Parts: sequence; C-alpha cells; structure tokens
Amino acid sequence: MTMTAAQWLSAVAGVVTCVTAVLVFVRQRTRRFKALFWLAIGLAMVFAAFRPQVIEYLGEDSVELRLRLIVALLSFIVLTVTLEAIRVGRMLERYAFLWLVTGLLLLLGAMFEGLATIIPRLTGISFFATVLLILFGFVLLLLFYVSVSLSMLQRRLAQIARELALVEERLRRVTGTE
Repeated sequence: MTMTAAQWLSAVAGVVTCVTAVLVFVRQRTRRFKALFWLAIGLAMVFAAFRPQVIEYLGEDSVELRLRLIVALLSFIVLTVTLEAIRVGRMLERYAFLWLVTGLLLLLGAMFEGLATIIPRLTGISFFATVLLILFGFVLLLLFYVSVSLSMLQRRLAQIARELALVEERLRRVTGTE
C-alpha cells in the first residue's frame, strides 16, 4: 500500500500528538482529561492515515472532503482549547468571544456541506479560497480587536499614571518633603 503525502502528514502528526498526550498524562496528574482527549485525536489521525476508507465513508474522496475534515478538526481543537482557557481562568470571556464565534462558524461550515458551499457559489471562488478568506477575515478582526484593546489599556495606563502623580504630590505636601 502506498501512502500519499497527506496520509504521511496525518500519521506523523497523529503519532506526535499521541506521544505528547501520553507524556502529559504520565507527568501531570491534573491534566489527565485533556491528555486523554488529545490521545483520542492523535489515534483518530493515525487511524485515518492508514485506513482512508474511513474518509471515503463520509463522501466521495476529494480534496474538498479532506480539507473539510481538517478544518473541522482544527476548529474543534480551537473551540476546546478556548473553552478550557476560559474554564481555568487564563482567558476572559470577552477576549474569547471572537475565537468561539470563528471556531463555531468554521466547524459548522466544515460539517454541513451546504453551508460550506454558499460562499463559493455566490462568489465563484473555490472552497479552499473561501476557507482562506474566512481565516484572513478572522485574522483581520483579531488584529483590530487587539488594537482596540491595546488602545483602551494605553488610555487606562495613562490615567493611572496621572492619578499616581497626583497622589504622590499630595503625599509630598502632607509629609513636607520635596
């Protein structure tokens, strides 16, 4: 049996994911659920690499089908990682909103072929170009959101610096030191 480049990539990525998940499972007792989740994803990638019939069960084997499966897997990973970051308090909900919406849209577009083909039919561009367009839009929205957040933080920092200067001035007047 000869394997395609995509199958080799899936197999290697799956093995790396499995090894990493097992190491995390052994070393970090608090992250065992996440490690098992990633182990399942890695095993699915290895299985799909060596058993392409599994992919053909979902539809006619094509580049679009494989791309939809990869987009679905990546968007599922993004959603899971984002929700876990919110759960453990590493990310605030307001910052995670864009990640969740984009991941959900990509997942729905990958799962339901009708949704995934609306934009290509309306614009006449390929499915792959549509995915790139959506990802490019996400990156632009993310950059805009980060820029707005940084601007707000800069204003807040300047306000705190002014208030601190006023407090220091009052303290010097009260203590009589200059």
